[in-house]
Amino acid sequence: MTPPTNNSEAQVAILEARVDGRISSVEVTFANFVKVMDEREKVASERHKASEARMDRMEAMIAEIRASIASLRTTIIVTGVSSVLAAVLGISAFNAALYSNMLAALQTGSNMAESKAQVERVAAQAALLLKRAEEKENRPKQPPSD
Repeated sequence: MTPPTNNSEAQVAILEARVDGRISSVEVTFANFVKVMDEREKVASERHKASEARMDRMEAMIAEIRASIASLRTTIIVTGVSSVLAAVLGISAFNAALYSNMLAALQTGSNMAESKAQVERVAAQAALLLKRAEEKENRPKQPPSD
């Protein structure tokens, strides 16, 4: 081995300066990379937070829609049952009124038959009385006996 010379020391110094320059360039590049990655992470984190907030709002809206649908379902069922009951009760009321009217007509007809029979009896009695009166009138009058 040869002892180092001034020339070798100068070359080593030059090499060290080059390596130092390259290392500092790599350090700057790495620092910039870290900075960019931090910014990306921050943006991604903000996007994630915004996305989470949006999802929370959507879940709240879905819960409201489900409550609305449940309320609507209840309203539809109650309306359907009410409609059926109204129809059944309406038909029942109509049938009751019809039955009542038919019964009244039947009773009126029965009363009319009784009235007709009574009128016929009275007419027969009147005819009998008339016949008797005519017979009395048509009989020869007898002279008064003294």
